[in-house]
Amino acid sequence: MLVQERIFSVLELLKLSYQGDNVITSRVQSYFRTRKFIGSQDRNFISSCFWNIIRHRSKIRWHIKNINIHQTIENEIILELYFLNLKYQNNIKEIKNIFLVKYKDIKKISENELEFLDRLRFDSFYNNKMPNDIFYELPNFLLESIKKGFPDNWKNIVLSLGNEAYLDIRVNGLKEKSRNEIKVMLKDIKVETELTKFSPIGIRFLKRYPIEGHKLYKSGHIEIQGEASQIASLLLGAKPRMSVADICSGAGGKSLVLAEIMKNKGRVLAIDTNEKRLDNAGARFKRAGIHNIERKLLNKSWQVKSMAKKFDLVLIDAPCSGIGTWSRNPESRFNFTKDNLYNLIETQAKLLEKGAMMVAPGGKLAYMVCSYLPEEGVDQLEIFKKNNREFFEINLKHMWEDTISLMDGTKYPFSNEKKNHIILDPSIHKTDGFFISMFQRQR
Repeated sequence: MLVQERIFSVLELLKLSYQGDNVITSRVQSYFRTRKFIGSQDRNFISSCFWNIIRHRSKIRWHIKNINIHQTIENEIILELYFLNLKYQNNIKEIKNIFLVKYKDIKKISENELEFLDRLRFDSFYNNKMPNDIFYELPNFLLESIKKGFPDNWKNIVLSLGNEAYLDIRVNGLKEKSRNEIKVMLKDIKVETELTKFSPIGIRFLKRYPIEGHKLYKSGHIEIQGEASQIASLLLGAKPRMSVADICSGAGGKSLVLAEIMKNKGRVLAIDTNEKRLDNAGARFKRAGIHNIERKLLNKSWQVKSMAKKFDLVLIDAPCSGIGTWSRNPESRFNFTKDNLYNLIETQAKLLEKGAMMVAPGGKLAYMVCSYLPEEGVDQLEIFKKNNREFFEINLKHMWEDTISLMDGTKYPFSNEKKNHIILDPSIHKTDGFFISMFQRQR
């Protein structure tokens, strides 16, 4: 592709991303899927340029305003090339040459309109004059929340949101292939892999790869699942012949792990209010060779009555900000508001109360969110404990030793003294951000 063709593709993607509420990642995937003619090198350049702009959008727009030029998509691309692009950074002559030529819908820019490049300082992109919300690409109310939860490490956590997300897979224990065997069998894709550090059933790709087309995926030997989610599922201590409920099961990733640990014996009830997600989960269960999961579609005002005190283990993977996975969807930070957070906190509290009603005497209740905000994690625990005296907290260090450590000897890697919850910190543990807690009902 000509460089102008590459830039035009970036322009198209940015226009798409600034329209509607769809997840940008899906739009990008769809864009490339319908343009098979775009080669791998061109695709890498287009993706890198596009995601640099999305991840640094506030800073780029701050510079545009600061140097008093028009806010246009073309100018956003120009600043990405100048400041961030490995091929063109600080190369004013080459950048000018790109935009002095008319190509399709790219605005033809005159020499005079590009004079601002001569006034820029290449080392000033991360400018100390920027307000915190601009520098960290995060609304102030979220910055304050993270500071509250992590007074000593908040900067590293916030900066980790700008990192590229990891691609992890999980090995299906029912298919009788070990993790090491699967790792060897993946050599045909020519992408380097490594065993996940904490999960004994995970493999990490060191580079993005469309694994859904691989024979191991199609045969159910592997599933795409982040290491944090794997850990959360393994920690719950599911056993064969248990009765388990997975509330807000989504596409069934955690239900799959639970069913595999239970060796297809017992019952897993996957509950969700989204029919499409449950349908997708059904296809995954079939591919994995799972037959002890029952899917149940409920309306949003569902009642517990018929399920009260029926389950040995109830898992609530509650709707949340998802901030722990925002490195996968960098646009989320621009659309998330205080009202969104308040509504989610209310939903989480209601789900905790419903889940508690479903736990049998002596049974366990697990609450987790892919977030590290205290409002969605530790604060929810405190409210729940005050209102539910028949539940007591479970020591998660002991749960770790009884589950993950027994599988491969991995020692408990967290330092919090109370050990009544776990926070997976992406800046330390190199996983998605995740909060996990467990309670047990008195007999």
